[in-house]
Amino acid sequence: MSKSKKIYLSITIDTECDKGAKWKVKQPLSFINIYNGVVKNLQPIFEKYNVKATYLLSPEVIQDSKSVEIFKSFGNKVELGTHLHSEFIEPEANFNADNTKHYQSDFKPDIEKEKLKNLTTLFSDTFGYQPLSFRAGRFGISKYSLRFLEDLGYTVDSSVTPDLQWNNKNGNSVNFFGSPYQPYYPSYKDFRKEGDMRILQVPVSLMNRTLSKVPLSIKRKIKLNTSYQHILFNYTTRFSKPKWLRPTYSNVEEMKVLTQDFLKLSNGKNVFLCMMFHSNEFELGMSPYSMKLENMNKIINRLDSYLEWLTKEMDVSLIGMSEIKKHYTS
Repeated sequence: MSKSKKIYLSITIDTECDKGAKWKVKQPLSFINIYNGVVKNLQPIFEKYNVKATYLLSPEVIQDSKSVEIFKSFGNKVELGTHLHSEFIEPEANFNADNTKHYQSDFKPDIEKEKLKNLTTLFSDTFGYQPLSFRAGRFGISKYSLRFLEDLGYTVDSSVTPDLQWNNKNGNSVNFFGSPYQPYYPSYKDFRKEGDMRILQVPVSLMNRTLSKVPLSIKRKIKLNTSYQHILFNYTTRFSKPKWLRPTYSNVEEMKVLTQDFLKLSNGKNVFLCMMFHSNEFELGMSPYSMKLENMNKIINRLDSYLEWLTKEMDVSLIGMSEIKKHYTS
């Protein structure tokens, strides 16, 4: 298999408290998925393949002293960034929440800005340095989020999921149709377009093959706000769904094919991939995807097998998320 094109892979982990079926938060808050899952099931795989993983820490994790000790113990083997679940940071926090349903875009701009500022300060006070990488909880950025992050000193965001639109129970939606598959500097006016922001957008690596060759300007016209629009979209795309570079959703062969698809679309350029999943998927009973041991082990084995294939067959660097900016710019 060809090694002519360089691949830069960033593995990003949305790192959160323990949850269960339907993502219900376990109350009182607990962090067994970090104490056991990250330490015994996840980080050893990363060290086996010399992966510098990026753990994006939700505020409740940063407020748990034992979790902080664990992440500090990893030292330079990992990158640490932030992940906003709005329920667990002031203002308008709800530490007794049994779910994390809110998008940060559900809040008024001044409230969202203050939450991001408080999260960043919490991280800096706890770890002693400025976080550079960020992802919104449930990918729910607002039209102001990237500007706020830029002002707070972040250099990379990874909240964009191309070929998808997200809707929550609060009636809010975040539309990523027409976003590029590869990193880009967004526009201040539309985070789906290239522009002159200083923060680099590193989209999560997923792709709807049916839409992969449709011009971005046309895809940006897709809106799925009514049942009629959903039906029309499904028929037009022959009910195709995006494939994710994510061991929770995709088997090893599907992740291999997706990697090759990104290579084919690269026009000879280096390829930047961003895998994402949650920390609690790697501990038994702590996420909807790992309620049974066989399901959890399947996710673990997929990650291990994919990395074994990738490191043997491809010219790949397994880097932290903020490091993508250096390689992308150069």
